Amino acid sequence: MGETATYTDKMSVRHILIIISGIMITFGCSALVFSTWSAFQAYVPDLLGVPTTQWALYITVLYLAEAFSAPFIGNLLAKTDIRIVLSASALLVGVGFILISLIKSMWIFYVAGLMMGLGEVGLLWLAVPTLCNKWFNQKSGTIIGACMAFTGIGGAIWLQVFNALIASGMDVWTIYMIWGVAALVTSLPFTLLCIRSTPEEAGCLPYGKPQTASGKPAGIDASKAMKSVAFYAVFLLAGIINLLTIVAQQFPKYTKSLDDGTGTFIAVGVTMATVMMASQAICKLALGVCADKNSKLSFFAACACGILGVLLVWFGTGSAMILYAGSAVYGFFFASCVVLVPILVRQLFGQREYPQIYSRVSMFVNIVGAVGAPFWAFFGDMSYSILFTVAIVLMVVVLLLGIFCFGKMKGLQADWTE
Repeated sequence: MGETATYTDKMSVRHILIIISGIMITFGCSALVFSTWSAFQAYVPDLLGVPTTQWALYITVLYLAEAFSAPFIGNLLAKTDIRIVLSASALLVGVGFILISLIKSMWIFYVAGLMMGLGEVGLLWLAVPTLCNKWFNQKSGTIIGACMAFTGIGGAIWLQVFNALIASGMDVWTIYMIWGVAALVTSLPFTLLCIRSTPEEAGCLPYGKPQTASGKPAGIDASKAMKSVAFYAVFLLAGIINLLTIVAQQFPKYTKSLDDGTGTFIAVGVTMATVMMASQAICKLALGVCADKNSKLSFFAACACGILGVLLVWFGTGSAMILYAGSAVYGFFFASCVVLVPILVRQLFGQREYPQIYSRVSMFVNIVGAVGAPFWAFFGDMSYSILFTVAIVLMVVVLLLGIFCFGKMKGLQADWTE
């Protein structure tokens, strides 16, 4: 224990419960929403008698709901008991799935997309970074990475469950009901019973030595931060990174365009998607660990992996193993959106008004997410050479924005107050 008794150097059961809660939130609600909708896409539009593009619009509704509610949810997390906010968020996600199961109509998907978007902005984008910043002065990057890894791990597991249920003859409406119950069971016990807004509410102290002698959160006022050039740089950086993660959705379609009639490349594309999901899960943890030691080096490594991954996929068509390697390497860059960006925001602007600041960043991230799929599909329809060229150019832009942000970091930290 430190001399001022403002932190502990041992993790208690309460600290471990925070980590487990973060894992369960991402494994359940977040993975069910974001990592399995493409599996339903093969069945639901035909059952409803609507075009796939019309059905998939509910994902756009979901992202836009996340984007425009992010500042509001960020303020709630800063001022309201986090148990209330996250439990309500989990209910929105679970009930959204259940309504789809019961009503079986196109319009309910748009309603559910709105509900899930309102829920996921807290559960996926804000909960884990906010809790980590308040409960852990040290190793927060590692913990964020470990929690976020379970969106990928959860996705891989839930997709296998989906395939098994479909193979058994179960209809998709029943699976939606199972998804709704699973979302509630994997979240509510933890959001209601295991978490608190601050360690002090649970009779604990934050883990690890604090950044200030008093132990109080230090940082820049949100209003001041949002007037700085660095805020707009990280704002753009985060959005472009999310846009670049969506390019990976084009990999299966890209390999299909290479197919020689044997179906070999189609199978390769499906395997690439699986490799990507597994890789980004592992890389989220690895990136969190690395960022705790050196966030700048981690950022440069992520950008390098992004560029290398695209080049391997682009020029590695002569070998399935090279395509798989490209997908795996790209996973390290993919992981940076939900791991490295919150760490960078914290290092630039501090913890004092972190939820308000990061929620504004996540707003733009989700706006980009809403337009990302048609953006890359447009370039893919033109030429995959154009698509990959645009991707590499945007990665260079991300790299330059990151260099700018790290250059401003010391000056911003000098203005931190408690």
